[in-house]
Amino acid sequence: MDKAIIIGIYNFVGFQICHTLLNKGIEVNGIHIDSKTDPFLEEKRLEIGRNANFVESSLSKWNVSENGNDLKKQILIFPIYDFYILREEAMLEKEILVNKVIQYLEEKKGNSNIVIIAPIQLLAQNLPSMNTLLEQMRGLDPNIQFIFLPAIFGPWQPSMFLFQQAIISSFQKCKISLSDREWTKDALFAADAAEAIFEIIESANPGSYLLESGKNNYWEKCAGYLAEISKLKDQRESIQIDSKIMRVPVKCLTPITEALNFQKEHVKMHYHWRP
Repeated sequence: MDKAIIIGIYNFVGFQICHTLLNKGIEVNGIHIDSKTDPFLEEKRLEIGRNANFVESSLSKWNVSENGNDLKKQILIFPIYDFYILREEAMLEKEILVNKVIQYLEEKKGNSNIVIIAPIQLLAQNLPSMNTLLEQMRGLDPNIQFIFLPAIFGPWQPSMFLFQQAIISSFQKCKISLSDREWTKDALFAADAAEAIFEIIESANPGSYLLESGKNNYWEKCAGYLAEISKLKDQRESIQIDSKIMRVPVKCLTPITEALNFQKEHVKMHYHWRP
């Protein structure tokens, strides 16, 4: 991979993948979808905007035909995981987004390299707004990599995640509640997940993959480190994983204390002065 396009560049998983690719010297065109106001948008821009390999494009100004004959290997990465977690999956029905993605696939004519980053819940739930677009994409290019994720935590984790709520509550008063969108059977530190995603993309093997910690009750073990939610028990039902989906344990897991302390320090840096 020499170049990547990431749709939803400032969303949680998309932003982490961007960081990982830039650190590896890969050129990234980040497509910014302006939906809800992100109070940390400028901070995120400062983190990656100075990198010579990064270019930001708004969705409306994304030129899908640009560099169409470029010999560099280009990957389109679409983290629909973020839209699901943010309850913004309706964005995937927006005409401008659908048209841009379909145009990209049609112009590539089967030579595209598409990576869909999805929540594990999509294996069990029927989400028409997501499935409709995914079926259209499959119809134009069946050689897509689907990478399913459990709960992801780390810097810039959205506040609907329980870990982020618990950490914020240690600095300022904050209501803590478990979202029905959070998976509590497994968890991965964002940087570890992004490295595993990179390895799968580099393999260039189409198919479906599920990233896992490889540890029993790992989400609960992570939650146990946060005193505010240490007694919370897992209430989610397990999902039966189809044998066609390749289960991929992440090779290197950042220790729980190190990962969550990193997230705590990040919250302290960016939240302590906010009302």
